[in-house]
Amino acid sequence: MQEIRKQITEIDNEIIKLLEQRFELCKRVGEIKRANNLPILDEKREQEILTGIEDTADKYSEETKAVFVEIMHQAKIIE
Repeated sequence: MQEIRKQITEIDNEIIKLLEQRFELCKRVGEIKRANNLPILDEKREQEILTGIEDTADKYSEETKAVFVEIMHQAKIIE
């Protein structure tokens, strides 16, 4: 069990780094949106992301979609 937990921690650390990169990009998108008077919410883009998850995820697609709904929520706060 210790080895499995170690692997989980390594994956978690990778996820954290990727989320930080994603949120930095979201911050830049927000700056562009504000500069161009565009709304923060882009429902079409969000639906594209969720559809992409359905098309990509072999397992746990519903769980993954739920995580991405929260990621997108946090991204809108950052934007």
